This record gives sequence, structure tokens and C-alpha cells, in this order.
Amino acid sequence: MTTRPAFLQPRFWRLYRAMSASVVEAFCFTHPVLNAILHILCAPFVLELTRLGVKMEAIIAREGHLRGASKWLVQIAARALRVQGVEHVPTSGPVLFLGNHAGLGDAHALLAASPRTDTAVLAYNFGILRGLPQFQRHVIVVDKRAPYRAMRQCIRHLRAGKSLLIYPRGEIEDDPALALEPALASLADWSRSIELLARQVPDLTILPCAVGGVISRRALLNPVVRQYQDKDKRHFLAATFQMMFPFYRDPVISLRFGHPLRGERTSRETVLREMAGLLRGVHAEGRRLINRVP
Repeated sequence: MTTRPAFLQPRFWRLYRAMSASVVEAFCFTHPVLNAILHILCAPFVLELTRLGVKMEAIIAREGHLRGASKWLVQIAARALRVQGVEHVPTSGPVLFLGNHAGLGDAHALLAASPRTDTAVLAYNFGILRGLPQFQRHVIVVDKRAPYRAMRQCIRHLRAGKSLLIYPRGEIEDDPALALEPALASLADWSRSIELLARQVPDLTILPCAVGGVISRRALLNPVVRQYQDKDKRHFLAATFQMMFPFYRDPVISLRFGHPLRGERTSRETVLREMAGLLRGVHAEGRRLINRVP
């Protein structure tokens, strides 16, 4: 029995449509004719993104977790991944990874570097998720209308002795390798769900993690990207270009695992102090990398 090529399967075109919508959305145009033209112009690049997505899905299906697929994606999207503190990651028992959301590649960097293969990711139902059923099996989706449903799933997952990655701010934050002060300021918006999970899960290890250098500086300097005054829109388009064009897959990602925090007495303030130190470390490494460039 022969298997049809991926591009002849309905799932390929479901993912293609979701990818195309996400790429066009990054340009923030509201005129339907302009968006239709963009769908056509971006089609060759979206086809390549879809091919990568299908391969990622196949890796996840084969391995049953996100780690291998994340390593593969990091190799594609970045020049290198520098990791410090991975020895702090417990190899068993419930672990809550708390990360700053610096860009589209930060989750893959952490999942690739961590020794854990039981990590689920808490995330909103972003556009392409419906086209990635294998990836979605490892995502706890937040419904904005009923967020506590996802929180209950998180508690069950952690109580089973597994690991979970969450972004307490819930939105994209400044990359600390590019701008330290705004990255530090965003910590004030981190959720208190950290304390709730610490109270509800016995023997929970809370592990702050900082990532930087996720967004390509070349992509940020692209003339089209620079036209966008809004920083979030500019960074989202730069990240989109990074995946569309190999020329922009040049970042050196820095990832730092902090010191483990244990027990229900762990406070949000304790976590934020640890995160602030990690963000400063990532920023310092980013500056060193810039200074090495001739």
C-alpha cells in the first residue's frame, strides 16, 4: 500500500491555509484586496513553511513528545543555542518552567535544551494550532472565556509528576538581548497563577528560565519591517520573515535556567527577583556577542 505525498493530503492544505493566514496577518493590512495579493505573493514561502510544519508533526508523532522536533526547529531557525544552568532541571517530579516570551522560538529553545520529554505548553489558541494536531496534543489551550478550565488541566498534569511551560505574562515581551529595561518592566505584568500552582501541587519545583536573542537583528533591519511603528507588530513581522527566509535565520539564542524554587511558600516576588537576574545575564551575553561581530 502506497502513501500519498504530503502535499496531496488534506492535512497539508489545512496547515497551508492556517500558515498563509498567519503570514498575511503579520503585515497588519486591513484592505481585503491587499491581503489577497499578499496570499498570492507569499505562497511559495508559505508552502515551504507548511513543509516544515508537516515534518515537525511527523517527528512528534514518531517520538511522542516535543523535544526532538524542537531541536530540529532550533537548528533551522537559529545559528546556535547557548544554554546555562540545565543541571538545575530535575529529571523527575513535577516541574513548572516559567519563561519570558521573547519571540516565536523561545518555547522551542527551552524544549530542546531541557532533559524532560513530558513537558506540555500552556498557550492561547493561536492561528496555526488547528493545523498541527500532533503538536496540539502537548498544548493546554487557554479559552479566554473560561481560563480556569486550563488551570485545572495544568494542575492535573503537574500532579501526575510531569513538567509544564507557561508564560506568566501571556503575551510577547521584549527580547532582553535587544532591550533589557522593557524586558524587566514586563515582569510587573506576570500572573499570580504561579502561587496558585505552587499551593495546589505538592513537591512542585518552580524553575524560572530566561531566553534572549530569539529575533534576528537582520530581520529587524529589513526596510519593510522598519516601517512599522508599533514594536509588537514590528517584532512579529520580523519573526515571520525569519521563518520565511533562510537569510534571517541567524540568531544566537541564549537560554538560562535559574535556581529551583520549591514549596508552596514560593512567592511571585521571589520568582520575579530570580527572573530579573536571569534577564540581566541574557542581556550581558547578547552584548558580548554583538561586540564580537567585526
